[in-house]
Amino acid sequence: MKENLYCISPRIVPTGKKAVITVKGKFPHSDLRTFQGEFIVDSVRADGLFTNDEVPGYTCGNQFDMGRPPFEELEGVSVDEQGVLRFSYPFTQDGENTFRVRIGDRVLFEFRVFSLPEQYLSLRPFRGDMHLHSGFSGCCHEKDFLSPEYYAILNCSLGLDFIGISDHKQHFPSLKAADFIRQCGSSFVVYPSEEVHLPDLHTIHNLNFGGNKGISWRLFKGKEEFDAIYKCYLEKVPSFKDHYMRHLAASYHVIHDWVHEAGGVNIFCHPFWRPNSRLFLPSEIREYVLEHHLYDCIELFGAGRRNVDESNAMYMDLCIREGRLLPAVGNTDAHASESLAKNQTIVFAEKNTLPALRDALLANRSVAVSFLAGDYPRTSGSLFWVSFYHFLRENYYAKHDDLCRKESDLLFKALATGEPDPQYESFIHRPYAEKLDGVEEMKKLSFAPDKEAFAAVHKEQAELEKEFWG
Repeated sequence: MKENLYCISPRIVPTGKKAVITVKGKFPHSDLRTFQGEFIVDSVRADGLFTNDEVPGYTCGNQFDMGRPPFEELEGVSVDEQGVLRFSYPFTQDGENTFRVRIGDRVLFEFRVFSLPEQYLSLRPFRGDMHLHSGFSGCCHEKDFLSPEYYAILNCSLGLDFIGISDHKQHFPSLKAADFIRQCGSSFVVYPSEEVHLPDLHTIHNLNFGGNKGISWRLFKGKEEFDAIYKCYLEKVPSFKDHYMRHLAASYHVIHDWVHEAGGVNIFCHPFWRPNSRLFLPSEIREYVLEHHLYDCIELFGAGRRNVDESNAMYMDLCIREGRLLPAVGNTDAHASESLAKNQTIVFAEKNTLPALRDALLANRSVAVSFLAGDYPRTSGSLFWVSFYHFLRENYYAKHDDLCRKESDLLFKALATGEPDPQYESFIHRPYAEKLDGVEEMKKLSFAPDKEAFAAVHKEQAELEKEFWG
């Protein structure tokens, strides 16, 4: 796009205030000082009107312009000796405001500036996936090379800001990856996570995202503790035709409580998963979990396109029933590298920390995104945050992703400096049956990252943030 020839700042401004926008050419041929003639800036407000609340003409390019101009010409446009064009604009409406720069009838380029309530100006978009399986999950298709550390870097290279490696019944693989990332001082973050199952059967799958301790470990080592709490809930669970359904319902209560005790976010995952030609989670239990709010977030986008559609439809019905928007996320449930980043969650939070992400998720400041259906993403969330995401997708993420790739290159180099990992080597060579309940203590490894190179990338990331947020 032509606008990539120019540095435009800020691109995100507070609603209800005038803001000064600057434009400067990035290259010799886009240096505004080389152009002849008077620069003119035209605008259309975020709600599709002019600043005087009038409707513009020329809406479809079909000559039906109602005798009105297509854009509003702004006053007070100037270009200084350094070739910086400046103008001020009253951003009175939330959303994308359109501007075009021209000389006479020659339009040089168009660009957008997003205005949002001032209380959101401190928020940043963090893109993540909270449901991923490394080689430590026995069913992972690429266990020979998908160590947790390597898996984390692959996600960073695809533009993610954070992940939760949620191996089956195992908390420690995510800790291994997190420890590696911390040693590198990367801006990318791996949060402690696991996919929690019951010890006796896999019918319950929940995500413990960010928990400071493993629930699976507690389930295996604390059967007496679990049974005592479980029996209390069992007395309150209604009857089902099959007594095992009561067992599942009561168990969901215990797991929900324990995830919260660990400081984690309890994510109700893949509600319409169909392994072996059948619905994995009985629909009655799904409804019980939803009715009793035994979750913090609902995983709308998980593995498989049908799961995406049914989960999204369930979510819309549930929001209507509840009379409110419910927290939702998009995850991949990836078991192989080709599945990475196909689904994502954009969380609008002040920092890339667990408390900030948790607060944002519970406040519905997130967008679930799926690319499974094609190049244009399918999204779910509130209209405001979905609109903001699409603005970022078109204007911000290409630059953001370039810097993620730079950082991932440094992470790959750092990983190559590490010592051999006997724990991972031992695990991937075990028979499959011995991997299903692999709960172990983490063995820490040491690495030698290039801290100066990481600092240089972080400086570029700060410059990009300043360009967009001012």
